[in-house]
Amino acid sequence: IDRALAGLGRFGPRQGFEDRVVRRVRVPLPRWLRGLRNGIQSVTSGITGWTMLATFSLATAAAWATGAVYTARYWDPISVGAGVVARNVIAGVREGLSEVVFPAIQTGWAAVTVWLGGLGLTPETVLIGYGVVVLVCLVALRWLTADPARTRGVVDATQ
Repeated sequence: IDRALAGLGRFGPRQGFEDRVVRRVRVPLPRWLRGLRNGIQSVTSGITGWTMLATFSLATAAAWATGAVYTARYWDPISVGAGVVARNVIAGVREGLSEVVFPAIQTGWAAVTVWLGGLGLTPETVLIGYGVVVLVCLVALRWLTADPARTRGVVDATQ
């Protein structure tokens, strides 16, 4: 028997073998997490789950219907109030942008330009350099994630 077995060739596992084996491995949960999972499953499955779904669906429908009725009944005050709020919000955002954000961006850009100038670079050169780095990374990612040449076009008959 030993000679017969030694005469047989050795075969490596087929493509996808590791995935099929690892897919079957189960790691047990801690006791407290199993209890939490089982509690959630018992509440959200069976007749209890359907009852909760129906209750929340009816409550949601009632809330939307109430909102629609109040909106239809009090449309004029709601639209006037919404217009006032929108105008105040837009004015506040515009004021904040013009007084705080835009000056901060201009100050920061000036500081970066001076710093890059001290290094002998221009912002355009740095942007082109970053563009080249992004392109190289994209090509490398494509190369690393490509199918190996030996498996390209091969059909896995074991699945």
